[in-house]
Amino acid sequence: MRISEVYFPETIAETLELLHANPELQLMAGGTEIVGTQPTRSIALERQVASIVKIKELRKTVRTEQFLELGSCTTLTGLRSLASGTLPEPLYEVIGGIANHGIRNTATIGGNLCCKTRFMDLWPVLACLDAQIELRSMAGTRWAGVSHLCGDDGTPRFPPATLMSRIRIPLFTYNFIFVRSMGGNALPGPDTATFACMANLGRDKIEDFRLVFSGTKAFRLKEHEMSIDGKRRGLKGRELQSMVDFYTEAFASQDWYDQRLFASLAQEAFERLCS
Repeated sequence: MRISEVYFPETIAETLELLHANPELQLMAGGTEIVGTQPTRSIALERQVASIVKIKELRKTVRTEQFLELGSCTTLTGLRSLASGTLPEPLYEVIGGIANHGIRNTATIGGNLCCKTRFMDLWPVLACLDAQIELRSMAGTRWAGVSHLCGDDGTPRFPPATLMSRIRIPLFTYNFIFVRSMGGNALPGPDTATFACMANLGRDKIEDFRLVFSGTKAFRLKEHEMSIDGKRRGLKGRELQSMVDFYTEAFASQDWYDQRLFASLAQEAFERLCS
């Protein structure tokens, strides 16, 4: 039986010192991912663990005219309990579909984004919303896009010896939102994934288009999104189908999820977008 050494830092500075001394240190807030991936009722932790859930700075919420800023240890229930209209759409509905009330009381937004084995439910939505994350290490503090958590091979990537301290979500409103979650809502597995497509629809054209699909890997054609911006609304027939085909053919090379399911989601999303 492995014996783990558990630390309870009271500040971010203490946490960074621990990470600097041991880059393999496991940070734990709600611990739902750790418990959910255990094969038995006996919970096994890494040799060194730091519980950061009680660090006050990691639980602050700030709203300005431009963005909503959340401490990484803010629970999912805490997010849904914010005053009406505070949480940008469609986060309220997406969070409500995660697991159950008990898990949402414990799970945190930072834990949801920092999963090392897959992309959880919030990542594709926050990527569409152009959310930013604050990353801290002994080398300094920097802000990066949520997409920074995705490697070139489409798998999760998180810098070593680093703490995600804050998430900043722009308060930018999309009037077209299409989000679908696949698979069970209890424990994530190979069949669970989230499809998110957002845009702003003007009187006669499409603007600010985004499409992200993620599960065990992530798929996004960021450069191609700009080519859809400015297209006229009401596209039908061959023009509409060409956009769907481009995405489905590009996804066919991914080989990590059911291509037919992705194709049906893309078809529905683009049909609704252009209607």
